[in-house]
Amino acid sequence: MKPTHVSLIQMDIEYGKKDENLDKSDSLIKKAVSQAESMVPHIICLPELFSTGFDLKNIQEHAETIPGGKTSTFLQQTAAHYSIVLVASYIEKEEEKYYNTAVLIDENGVLLGKYRKIHLFPKDPMDETTVFTVGGFPQSDIVFRTKFCNIGLLICYDLRFPELSRRITLAGPDLLIYVAEFPHPRSTIWTTLLQARAMENQLFVIGANRMGSDPNLDFCGNSVIFDPSGRILTQGTEKEEVLTAQLDPKVLQEVRASLPSLQSRQPSYY
Repeated sequence: MKPTHVSLIQMDIEYGKKDENLDKSDSLIKKAVSQAESMVPHIICLPELFSTGFDLKNIQEHAETIPGGKTSTFLQQTAAHYSIVLVASYIEKEEEKYYNTAVLIDENGVLLGKYRKIHLFPKDPMDETTVFTVGGFPQSDIVFRTKFCNIGLLICYDLRFPELSRRITLAGPDLLIYVAEFPHPRSTIWTTLLQARAMENQLFVIGANRMGSDPNLDFCGNSVIFDPSGRILTQGTEKEEVLTAQLDPKVLQEVRASLPSLQSRQPSYY
């Protein structure tokens, strides 16, 4: 891992309005790059389903192939233009199935890989189980390797299942990124679980959450970055904003050396 700057785009998502959301994302990414000054971000994270929100009644209209769709093209062109890594989630269609899919685009605009959400939220009004297919890991590797660092991707409700984060951790990432639409009144749950994932897995944890509201829910924002000891590096409020922090690889090494809880020999239940 190299010293890496990460920016979180905490945005309000216009319900079902893809073009408006892509335009807003473009503006906020420009802001992230310009306001960072000497700390130009290497990685920029957008929230879950950033281009449409949970407008699942119109899923056929919003779904795209990955790559090849409008959102994929936007992300690839933007990443290449600014020489940044981009992480985002949006609605994917493959054959007759739909997925809540997170992608990682490298600084050359190349799609390094995608992760399809495993734990679909099962309750109204979001109830993903009625439209999305349960995803899984890519066949090749569950960790995405960039020139800056190694990254594990997860999506929102996945956060509540610590064994999933640990399985990815054992594959060797330097950080876990959770993109989300975590609503009120679960703000404390959101930050507490993110901090726990950082401390128990001794790596950097990034939580990119949306703010604002849709026709059904209000969202809590509070996007945050924790270091491997559970210390907050940056945290948002409930407004639309860009957050940036530096990830220092020395901290990762020091925390793991001081308390080597990630051993090479693991219990059989992994």
